[in-house]
Amino acid sequence: MKTPHLILSGATVYPIIAEPIRDGAVAIGDDRILAVGRSEAVEALAGTTTQVVRLPPGYAVLPAFHDSHQHLLSYVRSRTRVPLWDTFSIPALLERLRAAAERRPAGSWIVAVGHDQGRLAERRHPTLAELDAAVPAHPLLVYRACNHVALANSMALARAGVTPATPDPPGGRIERDDHGNLTGVLLEAAMSLAAGAVEAPAIDWQSGLRDAAREYHRRGIVAVGEAALGHVNGMRDVEIVADAIRGGGIGLRMYVLAYGAVAAQLLEAAEAGAWREVWRDDEWLRFGAIKYFADGTLGGGTAWLTRGYGDEPGNRGFPLLAAEELDARVLRAHRAGFQVATHAIGDAAVTMALGAYERALTVLPRSDHRHRIEHVEVIHPGLPECFARLGVVAAVQSCFTFWEEGDVTRLGPELAPWGHAWGALQRAGVVLANGSDNPVLPDFAPLQGIAAAVTRTAHNGRRIAPHQAIGLMDAIRSYTWGSAYAAFAERDQGALAPGRYADITVLGESLLDVEPERIARVPVVMTIAGGTVVYEQ
Repeated sequence: MKTPHLILSGATVYPIIAEPIRDGAVAIGDDRILAVGRSEAVEALAGTTTQVVRLPPGYAVLPAFHDSHQHLLSYVRSRTRVPLWDTFSIPALLERLRAAAERRPAGSWIVAVGHDQGRLAERRHPTLAELDAAVPAHPLLVYRACNHVALANSMALARAGVTPATPDPPGGRIERDDHGNLTGVLLEAAMSLAAGAVEAPAIDWQSGLRDAAREYHRRGIVAVGEAALGHVNGMRDVEIVADAIRGGGIGLRMYVLAYGAVAAQLLEAAEAGAWREVWRDDEWLRFGAIKYFADGTLGGGTAWLTRGYGDEPGNRGFPLLAAEELDARVLRAHRAGFQVATHAIGDAAVTMALGAYERALTVLPRSDHRHRIEHVEVIHPGLPECFARLGVVAAVQSCFTFWEEGDVTRLGPELAPWGHAWGALQRAGVVLANGSDNPVLPDFAPLQGIAAAVTRTAHNGRRIAPHQAIGLMDAIRSYTWGSAYAAFAERDQGALAPGRYADITVLGESLLDVEPERIARVPVVMTIAGGTVVYEQ
């Protein structure tokens, strides 16, 4: 065995694939783990050049967190826009927009992010009249936190050429009042009508990605699933992430869920038998999944449910693709050898996605496909067992339970017990791959997601369907091994064992010894990516 360059010892070590080790240690050589065990035995491997870091016994050493579903490029872009995450009333939101307008030349675009009517005291969107009064001299586009709904003021609608006579685009809706007048609310694909007219300043992507990586490391994250590569800049997204990520450039590993033009070119290359030559993988950047959207979001009222929304009788949301179209797309990607990842939030959309997977697997059986459903926020009896029978991964975001209480409480009495049903999925034997969907939330810390999975407690103290809680070790596993499994990377990531990547997070307290209500406040004190310390408190 080679001599380690670094040993972490003295803390509780969580291998994930074995029981936690009190007074444990991890030895690291180059970018791999050399040994895991009791401190005395591992420290005996030290050489004259080995740095031995003796951690306090109350600390914890875990595999670095793996955010299975987030949007790194969207996060970089969002940091250039007006933030509304911390506005909790319509007057506060309007004042933030008014102040932003005062700093910009008249006629220039204002784009804001992070609006969530579920966190506003009024529990509604600002009206078109309110937006026009606050920002009368600038075109304004306000994205709801989920990025599936946007609000436009009258100047923005005029710049985009949207009038009461404009037809709804496929997969989207332009909201109108009872008299046919525009409300300024654009749903799903209708957002692109206004977004296409936005004149935005250029973004320094490489600088932005380096800054973003530091925020991920500060939260203990080293690996991510890029949940819709191609969504921001089309094919240019590939060049941007390759420049930043390949070779460990920013210290983040990325597994790509390709979308739009990127997915189309990836499929064409695969069908021509040449995609591995064109789309080169390395230890940091890998391609493997094709992404589709089956519905919208709960907060936007566009997630497709089998029952009406409890606070909006008659609305069940709607599918973004017909079942036949989703079937055809899934079969094509499946036949080409890809993993398929389908965004499905409502239980009707989840049912449709599972049906598409089952039909593809009937046509062309494949034992280790690991097809995924992203979000899975609402299910109903029988669906967990269907996931398990088909071998479908549930790529969930347990942090939604904390931050988006206003979304899941929109469900009526029949579906409310099945909102964020991580417990039912876990009990059925479904692999949970946890993530954040960053940048759709005020924060994306994995420890907040772990805490919410265990306690089911929202930001306002309300407990959401507590019978759907999962255990602490299951929650940690979902943010480590489960996410690695969903990316076909569990042999290298997601656990602490010899031969795996030395991607490690050190916490200032052992989670086994912390009250569940305090999990989210445990500090990340060190993050290691590929054997290199990338963050230290």
